[in-house]
Amino acid sequence: MAQRRASPPFVFLFVLAIARAAAASSCAPAPGFHDGPHPVIAAPDQLVSHAEEVVISRPFSVVSDAMNKPLEKTINKSDSLPGVSGDYMLTKGKFGSPGSRHIVCLTDGTSTVEEALEREETQTSSHFQYIVWNYTTAKAKPIEYGVGEFTTTQLDAGHTRIHWTYSFKLKEDVFPGELGAFGRWLFRVYFLDREYAVMMKDVLNGYKRDAEERQAITR
Repeated sequence: MAQRRASPPFVFLFVLAIARAAAASSCAPAPGFHDGPHPVIAAPDQLVSHAEEVVISRPFSVVSDAMNKPLEKTINKSDSLPGVSGDYMLTKGKFGSPGSRHIVCLTDGTSTVEEALEREETQTSSHFQYIVWNYTTAKAKPIEYGVGEFTTTQLDAGHTRIHWTYSFKLKEDVFPGELGAFGRWLFRVYFLDREYAVMMKDVLNGYKRDAEERQAITR
């Protein structure tokens, strides 16, 4: 009897699984990488901050579920900034609980280190804070570290707001951080409020799209 050929759907899923495994394995510590504690967070007046928010026409439970996806499916490559290609856990378990830490690999071949600092959640709200440092991408040359904070709140039975703040500590011996307060203003006006704000809006709009499509499908 002739051997049966694998059906096209099976072949597709098999190839997809191999591709995903290869992508995940490609994210690893660079030669000479040394893992260590995150930087001490400076006072607010020493940081440069930007905030974005979106209101989604769905309850908190649906929005929270839509936000629970890998970074490589959340932060996309743009014309000016790299996206996320994968991650490598530095601590046991999955990333998200306070103290969990991983390497985040970017689409330009560089990476960062990210650690979860705080996570609180109720039936109608959540708060998540994290810190990112050890940037190797050229775009982040002036940055010592960044602190992100998500506050997600159900406004009523059918609406949820996501408020996302990102704050950066600049290196004090690199332009524009070496210029002090004026340098922080330059960084905010010419990068944080422009290129980075576009990325943040794209992420929030992705959450909005995913949440609203998910609710429509499950009705």
